[in-house]
Amino acid sequence: MKQGRYHDADKSFKRLRNSELQAARDLFYVHRQLVEEFKSLKGSNYFSRFFELFTVPRLRRATLASFVVMIAQQMCGINIIAFYSSSIFSLAGYTNKQALLASWGYGMVNWVFAFPAVW
Repeated sequence: MKQGRYHDADKSFKRLRNSELQAARDLFYVHRQLVEEFKSLKGSNYFSRFFELFTVPRLRRATLASFVVMIAQQMCGINIIAFYSSSIFSLAGYTNKQALLASWGYGMVNWVFAFPAVW
């Protein structure tokens, strides 16, 4: 709708909602939200809005919470296993060379099987 494609948005809302009245209501709500958003952003640029992430207390707390969640996700996922894979293999009884080769193999398997996941 930001690009002015209201007709396409209307068709999508009609497919998603149970009635045309609900679709029209939601279309109006989104339109009003966009109008208010454009009013509030008038005169600002990317750098001033980025600066507000750290100066406005409400936005600063949201930015900090997002940062903590992103770091926690990285530390709980497969990335942490990949990071420590050579240490894990060493602790499992492999020599350093075998641990590095196993870690390389682990990385290759992840790399190869990333293609079907993206495809």
